Amino acid sequence: MRKVLSNGHLYAVFKERELTADFYAYDTLFVENLRLSLRPNLTPIDGSISRNSITILYYGDRVWLTRDIVVNNGGYEERCFFVNKGNSKVGIEGRYEFSTPFLDILERDYPQFKLKRAVTKVQNRHIYRGIDGRVRGLEVVGEEFKLTLNENEALETKFLARPLVEGTFRIPTFKSADIPFEMKCFDNEHYQQVYLMAINDLKSLIVDIGCYLFPLAGLPDFGAVFGRDSIWTAFFLLDEYPEIAKGVLMTLSKLQGRKLNEKTEEEPGKIPHEFRFGELCQAGVIPFNPYYGSVDSTPLYVTLAGEYLRRTQDRETIKEIRENLTRAVEWILRRLEDGKGYIRYNKTPIGLENQGWKDWKNSIPDETGKQVRHPVAAVEVQGYAYWALKQASELELTDFDEKMLNRVAENLKKRFNRDFWTGEYYGIALDGENNLAKVVSSNMGHLLITDILPKERREKVVEWLFRSDMFSGWGIRTLSSREVAYNPFSYHNGSVWPHDNAIIAIGLFKSGFHEEVKNLSSLIEACYRLGKIPELFSGLEGLSPIPHANSPQAWSAAGILKLLELLKKVGV
Repeated sequence: MRKVLSNGHLYAVFKERELTADFYAYDTLFVENLRLSLRPNLTPIDGSISRNSITILYYGDRVWLTRDIVVNNGGYEERCFFVNKGNSKVGIEGRYEFSTPFLDILERDYPQFKLKRAVTKVQNRHIYRGIDGRVRGLEVVGEEFKLTLNENEALETKFLARPLVEGTFRIPTFKSADIPFEMKCFDNEHYQQVYLMAINDLKSLIVDIGCYLFPLAGLPDFGAVFGRDSIWTAFFLLDEYPEIAKGVLMTLSKLQGRKLNEKTEEEPGKIPHEFRFGELCQAGVIPFNPYYGSVDSTPLYVTLAGEYLRRTQDRETIKEIRENLTRAVEWILRRLEDGKGYIRYNKTPIGLENQGWKDWKNSIPDETGKQVRHPVAAVEVQGYAYWALKQASELELTDFDEKMLNRVAENLKKRFNRDFWTGEYYGIALDGENNLAKVVSSNMGHLLITDILPKERREKVVEWLFRSDMFSGWGIRTLSSREVAYNPFSYHNGSVWPHDNAIIAIGLFKSGFHEEVKNLSSLIEACYRLGKIPELFSGLEGLSPIPHANSPQAWSAAGILKLLELLKKVGV
C-alpha cells in the first residue's frame, strides 16, 4: 500500500510496508527510498494516516518514538519525538538513508532517453545541472543525529528535504490552494463516506496556478496540467464551484498552440494534452513542454466555456478569452475539413497511439481485437465537436458567423449519424479508409451529453450500455465483454472508470433516463467497498481493484460528486 502526501508542486509517496518514501517536486524525483535507520533498533507497532500527514509509533527497550511525516511549503519534513520510559540513560543514533536521482518523472516511460547524471554534494546541498540548462538542487537538514535520553526525558529531531529549480516556466509553478468545499450530509452512510473521500481527494489535487484554481489530474503519476482531465473535472464541479472552471479556462488559454510543431503535435488553436516541468521535457527530448497529442481537449475547452457562461453569466471572462475561443473553433473547422468531415488523429514516432480519452496502446480496437488503423476518427470526439460548434454558435463565443457554425454543426450531425450507426449501436471509430469498427464500447455513451444523437436512437444506445456485457453490476465497462479485445484488468478495454460513468450519467439525466441513473448508484457502493475512489477498477462481476490504479484522481473524485448530485435529483 502507498499513501500520497501533497502540497502544491510537492508530493511524497510513502510505502507503508517498507516504511520508505519517495519525494517529488517539479516533475522530478528528488529523493528515492528514504529510510530511517536507528541504533538501537526500534520496532514500528502502530500508525495513522490522514490527508496531510502520516504518524508512525515505534517502541523498543522502554523507548517510545512518534515519527510524524508531512509535506509542507518548505518541502518534505519529518519530526521524531523520543521518550525514555526506562530507569537509565539511553543513547540513540539515527540516520536517513536515501538517494538523489533527480529523475524526470516521465523517464521511466521513455527508457531510450535515460540519462546518467552527475550529482555533486556541497555541504548539505545536492546539486545537478540538467541538459535543459537548469540547476536543480536539494537541501537536506538533519540527515544524522545522536541523542542521549535521560530517564523520563523527551527529545525531538527534525529532518527536512527542500527542493529547488532555477528559472521560470511557461506557466507558474503550483502553490497550495484551499477551496472551501461545502460539507453535505447523506442519510446513506456509504454515500457519506464516499462523499468525504471525494472531497479529500480534490483538496489534495486542486492547486493555485498564477492565482487561478486548477485541478491536477492525479497523484502520484499525473500531478500535472492535463487538458482533458482538468476540463471534465471542472465540468463536473461547475454548478457549485465555477471558479475552478474559470481557472481551467484561463490556464489552458495560456498554453494554447501557436504554431506547427510535428514533434509536440502543436497546432495553432489547439489545447494541450499535458504540460510537464521535468528536465527531459524542458530540454525538448520528450515532447511534454507542452504536448498537444489529444484531439478532444480543444472541443471540450470550447464546451466548458459555453457551459461556464450559461451557469455564471460571466461575460468578462469569456470576453478575455474570446480570441482563444476563436482560434480553438478555427482548429475544429480546419480539422473537420482536413479529416474529410471528421476530426481524426495519426500516430507520431514518440507520441500517443490514441488521442481521445482512451489514449493507451490498442485502446481503440476493431472487431478482430487489433488497433483501428490510423488516421482514427473516434466516435465521441465527433460528438464533442458538434457540441462545441453549437455552443459557439448559440452563445456567440467567437468571431465566426454564428449561422455558418450552426450549419457546419448540423451537417456534421447528419453525416455522423449515417457513418457511425451500425443499425443497432454506434461503432467505436472510423479507420483511415472510413471503415467503421463495429465495436461496442462506453464511448458511445458520451454522445448522450452532446445532443448529436437523434431522439429515436438514444433509447437504443442506453439499452446497449446496460446489457450484461457492458454493465458489470458495479458500473459500465469501457468495452463489451463480448469483444475480442476485452480484458477486465486492462487500462481501457473492459475496466470500469468512474469519470466515464459520470459523463454517461449526466447524459442519461439530460435525456430523461432517470432509472438508469439510479442503476449507477452501484458505482458509489464500489468505491465504498474499495475504500477509495480509484482511476479505474476491474470490469469483473466480482468487485476487484486494479493494481497501481491512480488514487487520488481528480476526474474520478469530481465525477463521483456529480453522480451523487444526480442520484439525489432522481430520488436515491
